[in-house]
Amino acid sequence: MPATGPRARGNVKNNWGLAESLNVMAASEYEGGRDGLQAGGQDGGREGGRDPHLLRARRTAGMTRAILGVTGILLVADNPRLAAHSLLTIAGFTIIALSAVVQLSLPRISWLRIEESLAGAAAILIVGFGEQRVTVLSVLWLAAVASGVVARGGRVHWIGRIVVLSALALPVLLQGYLSGAQVALCIAAIGLLLSCGRLTRELARLLRQARYDADHDDLTGTLSRAAFRSALEGATKGASEQQPACLLLFDLDGFGVVNKALGHAAGDALLASVGERLRTISGPRRVVGRLGGDEFAVIARGQEDPAPLAAELLEALEQCGDEQRRVSACVGVAQSPRDGSDAEALLRAGDIALRVAKRSGIGGQASFYAGGPLNGQGAHSARGALTRLIGGEGLSMAVQPIVDLRDGTVHAYEALARFGQGGTDSPLHWFSLAEEFGERDELERSCLRAALTLLGPRPAGTRVAVNLSAPVLLDARTLRILEQPRDLSGLIIEVTEEALVQSEAQLHTTIAPLRERGVRLAVDDMGAGYSGLRQITTVQPSYLKLDRSLVSGIDGDSDRAALVQALVGYAEHVGSLLVAEGIEHPEELQALLDLGVPLAQGFYLGRPAKPWPQVQLESFGLGEPAYRLPAHGRPAAAPAPLRA
Repeated sequence: MPATGPRARGNVKNNWGLAESLNVMAASEYEGGRDGLQAGGQDGGREGGRDPHLLRARRTAGMTRAILGVTGILLVADNPRLAAHSLLTIAGFTIIALSAVVQLSLPRISWLRIEESLAGAAAILIVGFGEQRVTVLSVLWLAAVASGVVARGGRVHWIGRIVVLSALALPVLLQGYLSGAQVALCIAAIGLLLSCGRLTRELARLLRQARYDADHDDLTGTLSRAAFRSALEGATKGASEQQPACLLLFDLDGFGVVNKALGHAAGDALLASVGERLRTISGPRRVVGRLGGDEFAVIARGQEDPAPLAAELLEALEQCGDEQRRVSACVGVAQSPRDGSDAEALLRAGDIALRVAKRSGIGGQASFYAGGPLNGQGAHSARGALTRLIGGEGLSMAVQPIVDLRDGTVHAYEALARFGQGGTDSPLHWFSLAEEFGERDELERSCLRAALTLLGPRPAGTRVAVNLSAPVLLDARTLRILEQPRDLSGLIIEVTEEALVQSEAQLHTTIAPLRERGVRLAVDDMGAGYSGLRQITTVQPSYLKLDRSLVSGIDGDSDRAALVQALVGYAEHVGSLLVAEGIEHPEELQALLDLGVPLAQGFYLGRPAKPWPQVQLESFGLGEPAYRLPAHGRPAAAPAPLRA
């Protein structure tokens, strides 16, 4: 069931700053969340509010009341003897017709209170000054009373009640006796007032409860995916360059670990805490929703610079949960109309930015979409910029040295794509954008073509490493590209351990003819969580590249050091070379030297640069004989024969 109590009330206040842009009820119609729905309330008109279904029912009742008023006027005009005082009766039905016009044209609560007070005068004119007998006019008046209550959303104000009851008592006072017909009329009028009012209010409450349940996530109290999308659609329609609509997509890091380690109850409690924290920090002018799983979203209108809000929300999420359930989050930010003019485009832009943030490998990251409007056309659109990149325009290659720690030389250079299109040169951004458009394979092939041009001018004795995903490497179009160069003896193709697990047999078949032409295979991201040791023995790679998670901080982690040392021995045994990437500190380099790791790569040894950067190895001590010996004194092993 949806959240109740104070949390639900806070949710209503915080989620409906953009209520007018939603096809769902506003905060006042929820009556303070689920508590108000249970209470029911007496203010039927206010409960009805602006819900389109209730408004249609009220308009139907208002039209019925108008027709009844006109019918009464025509009947009395045609046959004045139907009423004891025909002019007063006509005036009474005229008031009914006019009050119906007020109900139809001015459904606000304040106007309905005035209308109800004046409409009571019709009862005095039609019934109060009439005779104690039931006629067709009495029936029309009763029907008008019932339709009036429904038109007001079940509202029966105390003033209206007193006026109607006074009108029913007036004939008895004027004539000095009480007839059976008058008793029946009184019972019918009171019964209609009570039953129509109560029934209308209960149906309205049930409808509001159903709409509340549909519009809100039952665990976190935030908007559901459908309601949030509706809110986003409304926000993008009203967005402008001066008043942009910002979308912030959040994804929790490590939520799956909490679920598995502590159970689903702990995971649910963490999600509820995240939803409550987002609503509290976002405030009443922003909309918060849960899009599914551990993904949340916030809409901020008029937020020209969303960076401070993103940072504040990320910091707040770090405080969610307790010591055992604490998680961080990443956020992707997109703006309308700059990045997309509708909800679909803005969600796609935000998702691309979120992917970039998550692939950075660091928790608590914020990424801002900067690739042109996703639903735009022409040269300045995201698709236009991507098409130019695939064609080679704005695409260049940087290289990062891979250093041989045994003799202090550069063993190879890893080719890394750099993009000069759009508002960002981030490879993560452009590959994520290519995924969104289904063009990632083509972008990878374009990068491969650019990398192959580096084989000829590379420094003597070095190789060029290029990353390819397994599906791209196995594609016939990629193999045709690799057939073009005459000499591939300096090429290293890196595939991830994940790809190795998924495509072991096909990779083994595909890489065989490439090996004959001198291509070497490297397994990238080894130790990132995939069990690929059996597959490694099958495809027999020349290089094993450790995932940076095994290298970062290895100088202070004996368990990781033991694992890396075991992998060093394994690589030597099978004739492969172990590469440690992601080295950023001298302590990490020293630890890897002590463990006998032969090859290393990282910012500490050399940042990516234009081909071919000069690496001052002496500044790291690698050119000195003492540094070629591990700290434990064992002479460095001679270079092992490299597996073909």
